[in-house]
Amino acid sequence: MRAYSLLSKIRNPELAKARRSYSEHEIRASILEHLRLMCGTRRGSMLTCPDFGIADPSDLVHGFPDATAILGRSIRNTIENYEPRLQNVRVRFTPNDTADLILRFEVSAQVILEGSKLPISFETSLDATRRLKVE
Repeated sequence: MRAYSLLSKIRNPELAKARRSYSEHEIRASILEHLRLMCGTRRGSMLTCPDFGIADPSDLVHGFPDATAILGRSIRNTIENYEPRLQNVRVRFTPNDTADLILRFEVSAQVILEGSKLPISFETSLDATRRLKVE
């Protein structure tokens, strides 16, 4: 099981040392870091990989009322294509009860770790400034 990306290992050589196992916390932190990178990248902004990232929230304004479904699919497709450690990815829109202009999505998946499937979940939120956070 890979816990850290190649670029993480290059930046921090301590991470590149051979290890037999990684803790669930280390794997979750690595996946969270990668999801933040993916969700912070707009689709089409990488010349070498044009489908990497998510749909630009500015473009979704014209897609209402289907904008939440479009953004949810965009997040799910990006995770399925570019985060191989996650399987059975589900992205679910969670309605907001407050007056805030925030779109929230719950991302749930499974990580295969030493032959067992561990559930993992994250929350993503898109605020009025079009900033997407993953926690």
